[in-house]
Amino acid sequence: MAAILDISNVSKTFDGVKAVDRLSLTLEEQQIASLIGPNGAGKTTLFNLLCGFLPVDGGSVVFRKRSLGGIAPYGIARLGIGRTFQDLRLIRKVSVLDNVMLGFRNQAGEGVLHALAGWKTKREEQRNLDKARGLLEFVGLADKAAGLAEALSYGQQKLLTLACCLAMDAQLLLLDEPVAGIEPETSRRILDLLQELRSQGKTIFLIEHNLEAVRAVSDFVVVMDEGRKIAEGTPEAVMQDPAVLEAYLT
Repeated sequence: MAAILDISNVSKTFDGVKAVDRLSLTLEEQQIASLIGPNGAGKTTLFNLLCGFLPVDGGSVVFRKRSLGGIAPYGIARLGIGRTFQDLRLIRKVSVLDNVMLGFRNQAGEGVLHALAGWKTKREEQRNLDKARGLLEFVGLADKAAGLAEALSYGQQKLLTLACCLAMDAQLLLLDEPVAGIEPETSRRILDLLQELRSQGKTIFLIEHNLEAVRAVSDFVVVMDEGRKIAEGTPEAVMQDPAVLEAYLT
């Protein structure tokens, strides 16, 4: 399988503290990879570097053979990298359907010339509506489309953030704790959806503290501690690594 993301010797320092320290790893296409490690290990900082929310201090990030250095977050999103967050970034006073609609990129109505061509705008808006309803059907929220996002349970809001991320039509999904804090039934549903997305050709890189969830879906696991990569490999091999056991038990 071909590589989709190459991270080479990436570093990030805050006030003398190395949040990410010369980290290298490669993700393959159609892979579910998990990033685990204790709190403060540098996991979310790494995601922020991959999305362009933070500039790297050293090293390189290459997505599908294109360097991401110097590209703004919106440009990285347009290249095909989508992101969810621990703090669910939904517009809570807006409908579930409209939250998904806002995820589509380069909509015709966003440009002045396209907006003047009303027929084209309406045609694309209908296509996006159909796609948004399909995404809500996929995550199991079709019957909630007209309701406000704030009316959803926390687990349902997690499902909605996944649908919003999929609206971007990204090929690489960076998911920050997708099953944290939700009931087992919804957690299982999300894990099933991730496996379905892999079968559809998506690549998924997730941060997760739920190690049972990591074991259940991951092809590949990367472990960070104090900004460094301390282990990588299959879930079975990583969970038995002495350095990983020490990081989690001390």
